[in-house]
Amino acid sequence: MDFAGPDSLASITEFISLFPRLEIEIGSGNGHFLVNYALKAEKTGFIGVEIKKKRCLKIMKKVSSNNLSSVRIYQGDAEEFLRCLPAGVVDAVHIYFPDPWPKTKHRKRRFLKMPMLDTMHHCLKPSGMVYFASDVFDYFMQSKILCILHKGFLLQTGRLPAEVFSSDYSKKTRQAGRNINSLVASKSGF
Repeated sequence: MDFAGPDSLASITEFISLFPRLEIEIGSGNGHFLVNYALKAEKTGFIGVEIKKKRCLKIMKKVSSNNLSSVRIYQGDAEEFLRCLPAGVVDAVHIYFPDPWPKTKHRKRRFLKMPMLDTMHHCLKPSGMVYFASDVFDYFMQSKILCILHKGFLLQTGRLPAEVFSSDYSKKTRQAGRNINSLVASKSGF
């Protein structure tokens, strides 16, 4: 398996062309969701985006030990990565437990913002999906309101993939008795 680093968008673009479906996980952490989900989905290419090199190496080890040729890891900034993708190539974007930046003055650093919804709308296929989960109710509500205001997404009643609950963070959240708030939205026209 090749490590797709920040300067290898060309190899990512080539990888995208190999699969009829493409799903992206933003902030893949240690790769629990990504690997477990990819093991169950044939004919789908997966790209995990993670900024921390040590986490990328952990994911790569899991991918390699499970012989998953359908997974690539991109180490770098997720916003920049999504902006580089061609229009209409992504079937789903998964965003689970992103940094909540809980202080009011830091909320502008949250991943889900209106410009990022514009970017995801651009790279998603028609009726592409966005899956989001957070244990921070404020972030969940902000994300839900942004999706409603965007007009390019419709909130759905669908559930998150079961593999979301295999991550270490998800397990710790449930053990601590905190709720996991989630939303599923599909791309619609403007």
